[in-house]
Amino acid sequence: MGETPIRIALAAGLGVALLGARDAGPAAVGTLYVAAVTAALVQYDLRERRLPDALVLPGVAFVGVGAVWSALSGGGPIVMVAAALGGLGVLAVFLVLASGGGLGMGDVKLAAVLAAALAALVTERAPPEAEPAAAVLGAVCSLVVGSLVLGALAAGIVVRSRGAGRGAGAAGAGRAEGTARGKGAHRPAIADDLPFGPVLLAVFWAVALGW
Repeated sequence: MGETPIRIALAAGLGVALLGARDAGPAAVGTLYVAAVTAALVQYDLRERRLPDALVLPGVAFVGVGAVWSALSGGGPIVMVAAALGGLGVLAVFLVLASGGGLGMGDVKLAAVLAAALAALVTERAPPEAEPAAAVLGAVCSLVVGSLVLGALAAGIVVRSRGAGRGAGAAGAGRAEGTARGKGAHRPAIADDLPFGPVLLAVFWAVALGW
């Protein structure tokens, strides 16, 4: 099966799950856009270690359209405020994290778009008696913390597996070659090959469909 049918099937499945199981309203427009590009973003990040702006940035417009539509349909301006604050808050957090290395700007922009889409979605479907701010804060924090924890666990697995492989190679090689490989094992970039986009998307969908 080619890549296009897989992308279409995944987008359709996520969209149906969102609209059917979660009873989503107009604010889901941004999340539906994320569903449409999830497979492509995962493939790009796994193959090329990048998240194209052409796929990420249009999400801002879709989130905005959904938030405005929801506000005009009775949701009130709180949906737009939640989307804006959620996106900008996560953008600031991930810019700080990216300054320390390990995250690319594509990861930062994707995280902000996902947070904005999630904030709009959660705000719209929060029960009238509930406090929307608490629900939005919980969902966005789940996205951020869940992504960082899952990413750290995945990076740890990669580091340990590569370290074990290098140790086995050093044991079977000469002393000089073993020393060179030992030095290579201390590079901070050992886990830089781990794409973070799929981690963000996995946690996003877990929260969006389960919250």
